[in-house]
Amino acid sequence: MKPLIALPLLALLAACDSAPPVTFQDASITLPDDPGELPDLAGRDAVIANCTACHSPSTMLQQPRVPREKWESIVGKMQSLYKAPVDAAAVPQIVDYLVAMQDDAAGDVSTP
Repeated sequence: MKPLIALPLLALLAACDSAPPVTFQDASITLPDDPGELPDLAGRDAVIANCTACHSPSTMLQQPRVPREKWESIVGKMQSLYKAPVDAAAVPQIVDYLVAMQDDAAGDVSTP
C-alpha cells in the first residue's frame, strides 16, 4: 500500500517548478571617508597606534563624557575581553588623551 501513496507524491513533486536560476553579480559600495580628525593633544599618537584599527576618529569624538576611571575600565575591557592588541605601556597615554579630549570638547582645559 505504501507504493500507492508514493506514486501520487512523486507525481506532485514532478509537477513542481524547479528552483529559479540564481545569478550573481559583482557589486561594490563606496564607504564614506571619516572626515573627523582627532584633536592634537598629548597622547594622540598612542591613540592612533592602538585604537584606530577598530575605532574611527568620529566614533571616538562622539563618546559620552565619563570619568578617568571609566576610561581605564573601557581600555582594560578592550584588552581583556576583545583581545585588542593595545600596548600596555600606552594605556596611561590613551586614557590621558581620552580624558583631555573630553575636556577640550567641553572647553575645560584646566585638567592636564
